[in-house]
Amino acid sequence: MRVVVAGVEGPLGQGVAARLVSLGHDVIGVGSSRPESWPGSVVFLEIDVHDAATLRHVLVGAAAVAHCGSDAEGTAVVVETAAEASIGRVVVAAQPPAHSAVTWVRSALPLGRNAVDETLRAFTGPAVLDGDGSADRPLQVVHPDDVQRIFVHALLDPDLEPGPIDVVAGGHTSIRAIAAAVGRPVLRVPRRLARGGPARLVAARPTLDPTRLPARWGAPSWTADECVADFALACRGQIAFGDRLVAVPGRLPRVRQIPAFDAPAPDGVVPVPAGPPGSNGEFDTPIDPRFPAFIATNLSEALPGPFSPSSASVSVRGTRAAAMVIAARLRPGGVVEREMSVRTTGVFGHRLYAGITSGYFMALTVPLVKPDMILSGFFGRTAEGLDLFGPEQPPVEPRGVRKQLRAVGTFANNLLVLSAGSHRDSRDFVADVARLEAQAANATDMDDDRLRAVILAARDHVVHGWVLASASILVCTAYGVILRLLCGRDVMPAAGPQVASAQSLAAVHRLAEAARSDPAAAEALARPGLTLDDVTAKAPQFVADLYRELAVIGHRGPGEVEMRAVTYADDPTLLMRIVAKAATAPPRGVAAASGVPKWVFPVSIAAASQLREREVRRDRMVRAIWVLRTLLREYGSRLVDAGQLGEVDDVFYLLVDELEAMPPDVAAVVARRRAEQRDLERFAPPEAFSGQWHPMPSAGEALVSGESLQGLGVCGGKVRGRVRVVRPENIDDLLPGEVLVAKVTDIGYTPAFAYAAAVVTELGGPISHAAIVAREFGVPCVVNARGAASRLPTGALIEVDGAMGEVTVLGD
Repeated sequence: MRVVVAGVEGPLGQGVAARLVSLGHDVIGVGSSRPESWPGSVVFLEIDVHDAATLRHVLVGAAAVAHCGSDAEGTAVVVETAAEASIGRVVVAAQPPAHSAVTWVRSALPLGRNAVDETLRAFTGPAVLDGDGSADRPLQVVHPDDVQRIFVHALLDPDLEPGPIDVVAGGHTSIRAIAAAVGRPVLRVPRRLARGGPARLVAARPTLDPTRLPARWGAPSWTADECVADFALACRGQIAFGDRLVAVPGRLPRVRQIPAFDAPAPDGVVPVPAGPPGSNGEFDTPIDPRFPAFIATNLSEALPGPFSPSSASVSVRGTRAAAMVIAARLRPGGVVEREMSVRTTGVFGHRLYAGITSGYFMALTVPLVKPDMILSGFFGRTAEGLDLFGPEQPPVEPRGVRKQLRAVGTFANNLLVLSAGSHRDSRDFVADVARLEAQAANATDMDDDRLRAVILAARDHVVHGWVLASASILVCTAYGVILRLLCGRDVMPAAGPQVASAQSLAAVHRLAEAARSDPAAAEALARPGLTLDDVTAKAPQFVADLYRELAVIGHRGPGEVEMRAVTYADDPTLLMRIVAKAATAPPRGVAAASGVPKWVFPVSIAAASQLREREVRRDRMVRAIWVLRTLLREYGSRLVDAGQLGEVDDVFYLLVDELEAMPPDVAAVVARRRAEQRDLERFAPPEAFSGQWHPMPSAGEALVSGESLQGLGVCGGKVRGRVRVVRPENIDDLLPGEVLVAKVTDIGYTPAFAYAAAVVTELGGPISHAAIVAREFGVPCVVNARGAASRLPTGALIEVDGAMGEVTVLGD
């Protein structure tokens, strides 16, 4: 069905349009300006809804019309024009002309994390102004997601009669309660001084009757108190001055709108596919030819791929939100800043890449150093020899004295301000994830609408976690630049034994020590084919210790950011088998010294502090992913029971937003995406490319005795051992004393560091998670050793020099 959606400048119109597209309808968006988040694949027409003549042409062939704006005059034009075109279903958000045969969705004050800017400004000034004594009066509110859902029902329900529909959350709140939730005082002032205050938002809203909502659509999923708490998330870190909404220095507000990556640039340049026909996945990124270079290093550590659609709709969204924040912090301006916001991260073959051309322009904002130093320090040797520019380069301001001075100010501001506010942002995020976990504990008792609402909230927590973690990377990179300038070489301090990314490895060490001191546990763990039941029967105290550790680290596991992955909480026996191997491994020496000179200790201490903050944020983000994964499996189970899916994990082949508006043939969508993933698994894009990529050829013959690979040494020590090439699904094959060799590792691999002789990865840099943990526990480690996982065969005897970054084959 063709649906014209007018008034798409705001969250309501964009949300309604997105749901209709997901449901398989042909949508035409109409507005005065194209929203940045409007996808290039959906038609948008820039027209004034007051222009009845133009609107009349747009409505040709439409079966339904939605007007999501609050303009009564524009609503009247839409209603009258639709009547002339004999369109039977018209739904509006503002009061329609009297006696018109349309549906009016009347909502209470929309309040939630995606509320409109006008509402945010009303409650985020230095104080909330009360000019008429209304601060304590009962106030009806509703979550914006509930309004969008009801709006779509009103458009599509064939049995709905014209007339008003009231959408209001259960319970009520007050202006004073909202002000308290966002941390603002309420000041009673003369009425003339409170014109921009919240009273104006509710003055014209009638008292709504919740019974004027068709019961078959379900009640709103959010209560009034929950709307207020969710709205406080959007207000955190923001302050309003008149009509301006700005970030509080040092705080990172939540990103509410993410630019579409497939829309033309403001200067008209159209993005083009980067891969050959048949190799581009459904979610792959078309690129601006002026920014052609992309690289897998570091981002592939987080999400190697080919990832599932659910992972794309969560973690890829998170990396893009993070790019927006970083671009706004660096402020290069113009088309460069827009490219940073849109494609600092790209997806190719359903694998995650960093835009290294964008990275070059980010590096230009760092004063007193050459961009190549930043790129090599962050991306490693993979970036060497890559063409960063195409035939046409973007317009860039020359790097003169004025720009250097501005860069000094921006660099210092980001370093000092973000460092100062980092602990508070981290503390708030830890609390947010704890509340989410408590909220999700009763998922089986939720109705479907409520479960979907919590799933979307969890998704947005994960997205914010990516923003926070990426900001920490920005700060850590800045400290790395300073340390390199001071020391004349790349150095990075140890983050300390309590770093969050080391928790899983520390847990394995504790459990291994418990097993060695408990003969019954040691005997049970040494038996082949050990099971949790057998160990529980013979060593109940050890199993109690195991579950105590799982309460802290159970959300982690190999490939932990991928939604389909299995965590240690999902499979406790995996962690138990790792502990059994660690219990028999010889003790390792003390951690290697960081190599940071004492005279730069003040900078080193600050850098280590930011590394710890980054790992806390990443850990809580992975915890939120674990909660989300659990919620998705619960919803998948319901879809299986309803006959819509064949198995629970089919839910991971749907985008999170699609759960709110299921594709018309969901089983066919899942089957198509599963088949596409199998196709994408047969090849891999190159580690880096410029302009166009092609499936990566064979990495070459296996290395023979005497040949070596050169990588980046991140933790010293020279050891020998047999190669074990490890992937998430076979980490259990690694034996004590073997060298763990992988394309890339995340923190979920690190429990195996307890008994690995050394670690070698193809991708990664000095502040990758593997490098941080290896330094902390003294595990010889080489990252960025290109071709390691394909040219070092399992079983080969090698020597790893973690100081020099060299891996040498000694024999079979």
